[in-house]
Amino acid sequence: MPNKIMVITAHPADLVERAGGTVVKHINRGDEVFFVSLTTGAVTHAFNVFPEMGDDKLKDLQKVKDMKKAELDRACKILGVQKWTMLDFPENPMFFTMEEYKVVIKMMREFKPDTVLCPHPTEFGRHDHMDSGRADGSPSPLAPHAVKNVFMFYYQDFRSDQLMGTTRKAPEITIDITDVIDRKMNALDEFATTQTRKGQDRSKTMKLFRERVDGGIGYLNGFAGGAGYGEQFNRLNPERYGLLPI
Repeated sequence: MPNKIMVITAHPADLVERAGGTVVKHINRGDEVFFVSLTTGAVTHAFNVFPEMGDDKLKDLQKVKDMKKAELDRACKILGVQKWTMLDFPENPMFFTMEEYKVVIKMMREFKPDTVLCPHPTEFGRHDHMDSGRADGSPSPLAPHAVKNVFMFYYQDFRSDQLMGTTRKAPEITIDITDVIDRKMNALDEFATTQTRKGQDRSKTMKLFRERVDGGIGYLNGFAGGAGYGEQFNRLNPERYGLLPI
């Protein structure tokens, strides 16, 4: 039976950056994926779009939100994601009131995911990411839905360990995305219009991301003889066994 996978992130591009390769592989095997961006990313993920100063700096805010929505739509088409939504929660910091929690829980109870992918709640330096990893139960007229699997994106950053006051658990799950890396990078390219910084060589930046982040994971795990690519996750709930998994 196909699995239902819900991916929740703070910003639209995060969905692709953190799990784009993994979801393509699941879609290829018949699983259903639902992308949820909690914000438009127009405040924190729109570089060199708004004027630097002025009372009318944000006069085109709705136009930029529409641009972000179009970018995510194109990226989803490349990945094969047929169900997605882009919410408009406040950004940086992402303060959740009970109303925002209710929106997220309502979506979860309607979609009934078997698996949820989300940020780790102590991901340093990306407060919206941390906040988007903290959504849990709240009052709802819909019947509760127990999510069987919750996986948190694992991003290498020693400052996250400092924030926790202890070393994070090493990534438990590494997905080989070597055969779909091009589709992931093509989907990320769709965000270039709003996410290219002033003076930035976007193609060079994305090449470094490909080789040092996903490529670094592939190298350390020996995918394609060390020339492959990967994405990493930690499991929220531990596996339970009656015997050692040998």
